[in-house]
Amino acid sequence: MNECILLVDDEPNVISALIRELNSFQFTNILSANNGTEALELLHKNPDVALIVSDYRMPGLDGISFLLEAQEICPDATRMILTGVADLEMATNAINLGHIFRLLLKPCSTENLIASINAGIRQYELVTGERDLLQKTLKGSVKILTDLLSAINPDSFLQSTRISSFARNFANELGLPNAWELELAGALCRIGCVTIPPEVLDIWMKGKYLDPSQQRMVESVGKVGNHLLRNIPRLEKIAEGILYQSTPFSRKSTSPKELTGKDIPIIGRILKIVIDYDRYYAIDQKSKSAFIRMQNQANEYDPELFAIFRDKVIPERENGTSKVEKAEPQLIEVKHDEVKNGMTIMANVFDNKGRMLIGAGTIVTDIIKLRLANYSQTYGLDQPLIVKRVKAEQT
Repeated sequence: MNECILLVDDEPNVISALIRELNSFQFTNILSANNGTEALELLHKNPDVALIVSDYRMPGLDGISFLLEAQEICPDATRMILTGVADLEMATNAINLGHIFRLLLKPCSTENLIASINAGIRQYELVTGERDLLQKTLKGSVKILTDLLSAINPDSFLQSTRISSFARNFANELGLPNAWELELAGALCRIGCVTIPPEVLDIWMKGKYLDPSQQRMVESVGKVGNHLLRNIPRLEKIAEGILYQSTPFSRKSTSPKELTGKDIPIIGRILKIVIDYDRYYAIDQKSKSAFIRMQNQANEYDPELFAIFRDKVIPERENGTSKVEKAEPQLIEVKHDEVKNGMTIMANVFDNKGRMLIGAGTIVTDIIKLRLANYSQTYGLDQPLIVKRVKAEQT
């Protein structure tokens, strides 16, 4: 068996006997420790342990206290107690506090021990397998959504790419524990733009007047995004934040259900700042002008978050950008049927009717290649594409 098992007991003879029994059933990847402290050190060095079997009464940490700390290091590991003394209180604490999978009594028959070991490893494989499946499903769902946005509305896709980068820097500056949620919210916050005519979004981005109907369309972006994302596992908080991406921090509430101030999820408050900055910066490419516009409506932003964004996130980003630009690799020109997955398209791509198909900064995927091929065949696509090669191809 390849899965790693950790045995913890203060009696060396017990450890030796257990190892012999396990070896006889082809369990060979075994670690052992004579107390809880030593076992925790082993876990720090071997966090991929699948199963922990611990004695209860040991010097220093008892079995339950040890397993509680072990859970912090190896949350997926199955935990069992093998003890010679058990009472109702200990059994209750083991289940309720230590989240113990099995409680075994010494002496434990070989048949019972091996059956419990096999069951514990199956439990570990079930937990890790479901997590891996969920992560792959989540990653695949996000990729489909971003690929569709890049194909249907290149401008909104590029905006979401910029917002995601801002959000990542913002999360790092704040030291948020789940920074990935904010970065992903930035990448997905404009997915609702697929329902809005590009002309309306262009008027909004340029800061021009929107009639009431167009204004309602723009304000619906968060609701549409929330509707698309809220039923995807692990995206519930992200979907909630996206719903409130355009909600002002301070306003006169017309309904008890309307959130204001700190009641607005932090993801929503941050997105409000980042989206507005990106929009205002796009007008004349000047940070100072963007912040002047935002200062004129300062009541719409969380003042603490706005100050951090203005004073720390943007200055650090601008300094980092200047360094990256100096090291920009050489660009190449390719035909539409020569692009490869992973390449970055560095200039807007238009068909022969003047419609923008792909925005600058888009990373090539199968959907992008298919879009290029179909539009080239139907409407023509004569100009070469300016791309940055995949890193592996760069010399």
